[in-house]
Amino acid sequence: MTVQICPICAREMEESDRFCSACGNELQAAARVCAKCHQPNPEEAHFCMACGDDLASQQIASATAVPEIHHLANTAVVTLNPIDATITPQARANNKQVSRRSAAVIGVVLLLLAGLGGFFYYLSCQTTQKYLKSSAELASQITASNQVLIEQLSVPITSQTVTAVQQTLPVLSEDLKKAADAWTARSCPSQYQTQHDNLKKLTQIQTDILAQVPAILANPLANETDALIANLQENIAQAKSIANNLQLPGVTIAGTDMLPGIADQLSVYCAEQRQIYQKKVARLNSLNAYFRQMDSIIQKNNEAKTGLGSMLDKIRSGEYAWQDYFDLIDSARAAREGLRTQVSKLSTPAGAEEYTAELSRLLSLSINYCNIMKSGATLESQTSYDAANKKYIEAQTLNDQIQAQYTTFISNYQAGKSTLTKIENL
Repeated sequence: MTVQICPICAREMEESDRFCSACGNELQAAARVCAKCHQPNPEEAHFCMACGDDLASQQIASATAVPEIHHLANTAVVTLNPIDATITPQARANNKQVSRRSAAVIGVVLLLLAGLGGFFYYLSCQTTQKYLKSSAELASQITASNQVLIEQLSVPITSQTVTAVQQTLPVLSEDLKKAADAWTARSCPSQYQTQHDNLKKLTQIQTDILAQVPAILANPLANETDALIANLQENIAQAKSIANNLQLPGVTIAGTDMLPGIADQLSVYCAEQRQIYQKKVARLNSLNAYFRQMDSIIQKNNEAKTGLGSMLDKIRSGEYAWQDYFDLIDSARAAREGLRTQVSKLSTPAGAEEYTAELSRLLSLSINYCNIMKSGATLESQTSYDAANKKYIEAQTLNDQIQAQYTTFISNYQAGKSTLTKIENL
């Protein structure tokens, strides 16, 4: 039985078969048959697959053997190294199988490399997303602090505002620090390095602003506060510029455009506090002058006290005459009238009116006491002893009231003086 050899896999097939049952090659396409061993070969073969003879030389020899002109007749024959005739079809099949395996290995390696590339790309995307998310959280914290500053300080500042700011801003500053620490811990993608540096600078400026505002409110009178306000204005201008030019995807900072109004309000507040302080100083000077005069009057009143009652015993024993006693009473009365006149002429500052009025009232009672004692002495000198005794009892009762009230007055006066001569209480 005639057989044909598959030129691809060397499998023996029947002569009538068109395709190889092993590799599927089209058998009838094998157009180049070896003139030496009659082995069919593929059209592109240069050497016989069975014997290794030069198929091109065979074709040239065949062309020159016939009279018609052939396209290879004048072709120069180039001697090529023949394929080793010892290579068997099975060896060739094995070589092709090895080639297929190598191609498969290369394919697997390429797939692994592609997978690794995709994995690293995924990690890069995750790193970028986490960085941008952390940046957005930091920006949100800066915006929150801006909103609080605007809400509390874009209107005229009061003592309640100062208290609220002193309590709120330290908390905001701590929250900003935590957000900044979390953001710093994230790896910054190289394409965002410039914007990263800008956001870092803005965060530091915002931290400075949150520290400067309470410091200004705590020391509105200090000369150093003017320089602090100027520095605050510079920080706000830088913060506004950076925030408006920040270009990180999904990261926005609001409120910086309104921060300059905060510096203006702080300047107004400090100016107002300095005016108030000047008024307090003027009032303090007035109060100090008032209390110095009051102290002098009180001291003179204490020194002018006379024992009018004890002098009666000396008069009754004949040690002094009645005229001496009347002179003593008149002197005591005149001293108190003079002191009361000084009190009435005092320029009494606001808040000290009660001390002026009380001392004037007590001096008037003392003058009345002198009058009653003189009336009693006059009656006694006229031997109206019962009537005189009644006057002495009336005078003694009044004097007891005066002494008790005077003691209370001195206590209240000293306490008021201690309070009103401290500028922080004015």
